[in-house]
Amino acid sequence: MAADKQNEAKLSLMDENKENIQEGGLGLEILQIIKESQQQHGLRHGDYQRYRGYCSRRLRRLRKTLGFKMGNRHKFVGKKVTVEILSDSRYLLLVLMEAERAWSYAMQLKQEANTEPRKKFHLLARLRKAAKHSEKLEKLCESPRVDAKTKLEAQAYTAYLTGMVHFELQEWKLAMEAFNKCKTIYEKLASAFTEELAVLYRQRVDEISPNIRYCAYNIGDQNAINDLMQMRLTGGGGGMMAEKLEALITQARTKQAATMSEVEWRGRTVPVKSDKARIFLLGLADNEAAIAQVTLRLTYCGINIYHADTTFKTNRSPEANSHNEVICSCCIRRKASCSVTDKTF
Repeated sequence: MAADKQNEAKLSLMDENKENIQEGGLGLEILQIIKESQQQHGLRHGDYQRYRGYCSRRLRRLRKTLGFKMGNRHKFVGKKVTVEILSDSRYLLLVLMEAERAWSYAMQLKQEANTEPRKKFHLLARLRKAAKHSEKLEKLCESPRVDAKTKLEAQAYTAYLTGMVHFELQEWKLAMEAFNKCKTIYEKLASAFTEELAVLYRQRVDEISPNIRYCAYNIGDQNAINDLMQMRLTGGGGGMMAEKLEALITQARTKQAATMSEVEWRGRTVPVKSDKARIFLLGLADNEAAIAQVTLRLTYCGINIYHADTTFKTNRSPEANSHNEVICSCCIRRKASCSVTDKTF
């Protein structure tokens, strides 16, 4: 436990490098910080409770470092981060961690709500709290002390959490507008910065794309179901979204099964009367499409492996000994360039 806390302290110091004061003002790598924190503290295994505990400890350390404590053990004194005291980017990080803590608690309750439906009310309250903290962060970033990149990231983060609130409330149109705003900002950021950051922004876009298509389907876009099924085949829409995708696809199959009366098999037309058999046959068609896609990928990989093996055999040195020793062409060139007296080879 002590080792884990020491590691957290080291990671906090590393994150401070991302919270430095840049020439254009205060800067905070919002998406990079939360993604690294999530992956290193539980979300790689879907452990939201562990991540929530990390956010709480991180908040306590930040308040202690900044001298921004909420009173003492005997009395609570509430404090708010305002534009006037915004002299350090760690104040922005403080608000960000508050939003992340509320969001992680909401996701934890979402997992538990599968068996305890009453927790959905608490889940919505915590999700609204996270969105409120993100709005506070966005307003703080409107200060002229904050650089333009941080302002855009704060807007995208707020749009994402706002979309999550509307998504849980099944307000599909509002959720779609918020997710589209988030997607647009991240796409613009991906085209304006380094490849390392661009990969991070594109991953975020890929995460919210299934949510956008799901909202579109619920609004009335019937073409969205095909996109969602394709996303499921390619591994998109993981995590919490996977359950909704499965339920939606099952619902779509049920609707298709109502109009399916016969199937062609070996040149014969066979009537299908059972609803379960119809749903099974529709699912079988989807599985065949998935198998065909995987087979195509494996064939492509096999061709690449064949070419690599052929190239390797072509470049095999004639100096290889009888024990099947292989010397690559790079080593041959290196050996040819060495002098007779060189003993390093």
